[in-house]
This record gives sequence, C-alpha cells and structure tokens, in this order.
Amino acid sequence: MSKKLDMDKALDVIVLGLGANGSSALYHLSKINKKVAGIDRFAPPHSFGSSHGQSRIIRQAYYEDPVYVPFIKEAYGCWDEIERISGKSLWLKTGGLMLGPAGAEVVTGSRLSAETHGIAYEELGYADLKKRFPAFRPTPDTIGILEKEAGILFPESCITTWLEQAEKNGAALHMNERMLKIIPFKDRVEVHTSRGTYTAEKCILSAGAWMKELVAGISPELQLPLTAARQPLYWFTNQDSLQQASLLPDRMPVYIWEYLPKKMFYGFPDLGQGIKIAYHHGGVPVLPDALTQDVSMKEIEDMHAIVAEYLNLKATFRASAVCMYTNTPDGDFLLDYHPNYNNIILASPCSGHGFKFSSVTGRILSEMAIGGSTSMDITPFAFRRLA
Repeated sequence: MSKKLDMDKALDVIVLGLGANGSSALYHLSKINKKVAGIDRFAPPHSFGSSHGQSRIIRQAYYEDPVYVPFIKEAYGCWDEIERISGKSLWLKTGGLMLGPAGAEVVTGSRLSAETHGIAYEELGYADLKKRFPAFRPTPDTIGILEKEAGILFPESCITTWLEQAEKNGAALHMNERMLKIIPFKDRVEVHTSRGTYTAEKCILSAGAWMKELVAGISPELQLPLTAARQPLYWFTNQDSLQQASLLPDRMPVYIWEYLPKKMFYGFPDLGQGIKIAYHHGGVPVLPDALTQDVSMKEIEDMHAIVAEYLNLKATFRASAVCMYTNTPDGDFLLDYHPNYNNIILASPCSGHGFKFSSVTGRILSEMAIGGSTSMDITPFAFRRLA
C-alpha cells in the first residue's frame, strides 16, 4: 500500500477515514476508474477506532428496525463480490440466535423483521435451546430466534482487502496523515493534512469518532450530535475439554442476548483463541484521542460473571481489547450531504451496528459522490432528523 498521489493533480473524490465505510467506498470508487485517494490519520486496520477485534456479527433478521433489512440483504451480495474478486474468505456462516424473554426487544424486533421481509427463522423455547445449543444456559422463560444465514465477518481482513483491491485499481493511499482543515468551494474541496494539500471535486467524510470535530472545523455552527463510547471486548478460554465441541462454530452460533430489559451482551464461538463476548452499548463516553486499550480487573470480573451465568464452559480470562461506538441520538445511521455543501458527504453508519452494512454503504457513498442518486433509499438516514 505505497502508492502516493501527485498533489498537483486534482482528484475526483477524496475519502477521509479508511475504516469500514471509507475503505469500502474507496474500493467501489476505484472500480469505476475514478481518480481517488484515501487518507487516514493511522494505518488501517488499526486498534484506535471501531473496526478491530477479530470478528463482527452479520445478520438479516434485524431487531433494530425492518428498514435495515433491504440494506443487509444487499450487503450480503457485496460481501460475496469482494470475496470472489480477492479470492479471500471474509466471513463465516454460523447461524445466529437472538435470545431473551418473550417481550425482549431483540426477540420481538427480530421476529418482526423476519416476517416483514420473508426471512426464514425458527422460534425456539427452553427445551430446544438446551438440546440444540449446549453452549448456552437459558432460563426457562428464554426464547431464541434462530436465523441460519447469520455469521461472522473478519473486520481487519475486510478492510485490508478493500484497500488492497482499491490500490490495485489505481487508488492512492495516504496513511498516518492527520487531517488539519477541510475547505469547501463551489466547485471543489481542499483538504489540508499534516503532509500536504489535496484538491477534489467531492469529499467523503467517514472519520468515525472524529467526525464531529472535522465537521465543526468546516462549519463551526454545525455540531453533529455524535457521541463516542468506550466498548471493551473480552476473550475467555475453556478449561473443560468435554465442553469444547459445543463452543465451536459448527455448534455454537453468533448471538445477542437481552438478559435484562434493554441490556444486551453478544458473542461468538471459539475460532481458536477462545470465545469472544462483550456488552452491546452501555459504554462510557470517551474522547477519541483519549481511547486506550486498558481494561480494569473489575470489568473483567463483571464479564466473567456473565459468562458463568449464561454459558456452559469453565472459563479463564485470556485477553481484552477496547473499541469505540460512534452513536447518533436515535441509534440510526447518518448518510447524507453536508447541509451547506453538496460536495461533502457525511458518513456515520455506525452506532455499534454498522460494520456488517459497510460493503453496501461504501457502494452507496460512491454513488453519492459520482452522481448524487443512489441505488437504495437512504432517506431514513438523512441529516435533517438530527438537526
């Protein structure tokens, strides 16, 4: 990833931030022979933002809102495309379980999305869950919504693959280059960085937790209501060999478990380094530049207690990591043009559930940069609802 841009030549599009959505957008733009460059303050994939930690869930029976289902169905096709082009395996189908009591949001919402969009699913009660998935310890009132097409994405490999393919297609990659100033004009955008100044017709701003700061630098009166939250991730190994088979991907699906109203944890089978588990939301606010990978013993003990209560394994803590959720107030995505400059595109399809969509949101961002119209209806993610 060494190609650099001739700064004397104007670009069609600059992509600022090369995490999940930025790297995907750069790839989709490069496919159609656009003169593009991607700039990132770090060297993706890295551990300073939201797109690391070995695994992400992909699922279709979307408990958050049925409006997302057409996007995730389209995303599956885009994941298949990049796998085919690159020759790499970027995801693994394991099936997915949404678990909780009858009235849990994750149960009722998953069922609604499945029935609205014709997604095949099974509804399992306590006895079936115990028999079919011995890795779990459900309570008698637990219901499971089982979706067979769900699975695991490998985020670092996804980002690396998009960037490699984008560079093969002619995109310029600028790593470890800090954005200092973005100046919009009627017919172009100037981007000033720690290493130079670049000019493009359009700019895609996909800087994750740094979005708010960069947008305020363009328009001080425009304060995006985005908040960054610190989200620890945990890995536990199993010390009971008799239980190990039930923790492997062919017997243990990915899952989200609503164990108390509006409180959830999620997890993955053992891919060779132990099971991964984490709370979904509930993280403390953090300034993105202040994020560290430190996790306290109290946090580890709290998660160990969750593992002991809900999973069947003799667990030993192995490792931790910390990522960020960049959240909108309503938890929905932001995909829109800057309200004052239609040559700047704001991309924050995040809020802790965006990675699985990035294969298609990157394509949508490229369409917005090329001609303004998109192949999918993104009005639910418009800026005006946040203003």
